Amino acid sequence: MSILNRLLSFLAVACLATLLNGCGSVQHKIELGQGYAPKSGTTVQVGTVTNQSGQKFEVDAEKMLSEALVDKLSKEHLLASGGSGPQLLINSKIVEYEPGNAFKRWLLPGWGSTILSVQSDLKESGNLVGSIDARRTVSIGGGYSIGAWRTIFGDLATDIVDDLKSKIGNK
Repeated sequence: MSILNRLLSFLAVACLATLLNGCGSVQHKIELGQGYAPKSGTTVQVGTVTNQSGQKFEVDAEKMLSEALVDKLSKEHLLASGGSGPQLLINSKIVEYEPGNAFKRWLLPGWGSTILSVQSDLKESGNLVGSIDARRTVSIGGGYSIGAWRTIFGDLATDIVDDLKSKIGNK
């Protein structure tokens, strides 16, 4: 096999791998009020999740995000369970959600993107102490990205919980 054939084979495999995998962007940041730091042992209660996008969805996006947050917080041992320790309340707003389409992403990257953007407020004892902005997109991909309309909620919840964990530092 000549060097040119090997190079072409490698490029073909690389292109195929790219098409089979979902690619997109991830952005998330947490901002806490000046001088505020969560106390050691702080847990998080999931409050309301509302749809502020101005759109109606075929799926219950609010419930999907709420359940994903509860699941991820629980796995990290950060979910408030009614105990008496310090607690944060997280209220979230879905500001953008597009379910997307894996076939369209496969045909033309960027077309049919799945998008989820959330803004969350953090409250302690009723006072606003911080916020988290998180956004995820799946804009490229074929087979791997099928179902991204659903999995994006868990992925974005992981981003939010990772941000919380970085500030709370519980284990």
